[in-house]
Amino acid sequence: SSDPPESLLRRSWGSCAMASSATNDAVIAKALGDRKPKTRRGRKILQNREAKIVEDAKTAMIIRGNKSSVEVLSLLRDLHRLRTPLSTLFSRTHDIHPFEDSARLEALCKKFDHGLFAFGSSSKKRPFRLVMGRLFDGGLLDMMEFKVLDYKSITNFECLKTDSVIGTKPLLVFQGAGFETDDKLKRVKSLLLDFFGGAAPEKVLLEGLENVIVVTVPEHLVAFSASGVAVESASAPGSAGEQAVIVRRFHIEFQKSGSKLPRVELSEVGPHFRLVVDRIKEPDRDRWKQAIKVPKAARPKKVKNLKTEETGKTKARIHLGKQDFDQIHTVHHSKAKDKKLRAELAGPAKKKVEKGLRRRWCGRSLGASAAVYVVLVCY
Repeated sequence: SSDPPESLLRRSWGSCAMASSATNDAVIAKALGDRKPKTRRGRKILQNREAKIVEDAKTAMIIRGNKSSVEVLSLLRDLHRLRTPLSTLFSRTHDIHPFEDSARLEALCKKFDHGLFAFGSSSKKRPFRLVMGRLFDGGLLDMMEFKVLDYKSITNFECLKTDSVIGTKPLLVFQGAGFETDDKLKRVKSLLLDFFGGAAPEKVLLEGLENVIVVTVPEHLVAFSASGVAVESASAPGSAGEQAVIVRRFHIEFQKSGSKLPRVELSEVGPHFRLVVDRIKEPDRDRWKQAIKVPKAARPKKVKNLKTEETGKTKARIHLGKQDFDQIHTVHHSKAKDKKLRAELAGPAKKKVEKGLRRRWCGRSLGASAAVYVVLVCY
């Protein structure tokens, strides 16, 4: 080669240094990965983070970006209030951009053992944005960025004097055909259901139902022009193609009624806001399959010929063998008719016998009385 020996030596030395540093990094990573906990607390923490057949309720990490307006802070506080105690609200600012680099966000969630996160920030291009996402196995699964509109805080609603009990599980209602037909809205429904759902209870107490969160997708409105031509106009705000999702929370009040079921009254208690999908990070297909996979031990045991409907009704199917009607004991109608006829004939015959006995008895009694009368006269 035409290069001087000094440059060749420098290149070889640089390549050896890079190889040795890579080897050292691999050794350190392997040592740290295989390191076992030395304390009881460390063993307990790692044991809780291991995979379980029935997972615990997901906790959420709620943080704000480097720049956030007063409305962003108020929304994050309201979300923390709805998920308490299954959430952690960070008051400090974080210079994080989730769609550019999510490594720091993943590290924070893994450190504090959170499976959900809500990130709020404001900028000149996006003055009021909310990023919500999920994690699986310590890594980012998916996330969505929303543009928030028409926000009203809980403090703006004064109809409710006392708030709900901490830890109360809300009801979730999704209205609109878009949640069943549009793939993007299906993803929004899945994310909001995970975020507001909380723990899965085994039993439900009627008096414990205090809140209901209603998520609505407005349908497209059809208006008629002056010439009578139908013009379709979307109810979502902004430019064409934007579909707004309205989120509202109501307080459930049970009142007396004339029947066993109580009368239900709803009063809006906030927060109230509209979400418009801005950016989406779709999950990897293989990771998504692993995330939604149900362990074999957690699956309900299948019972043959039993089927449970969505309403909770259980139906069973009974299989019978070949039936031989000659061997089956059935009701013989001819014998029954004979018994009925004999009973009918026995009735009048019995009555005749009783009538004849009465006549004989009366005749004997009359003859005895006449004989006594003759004897008395002769005497």
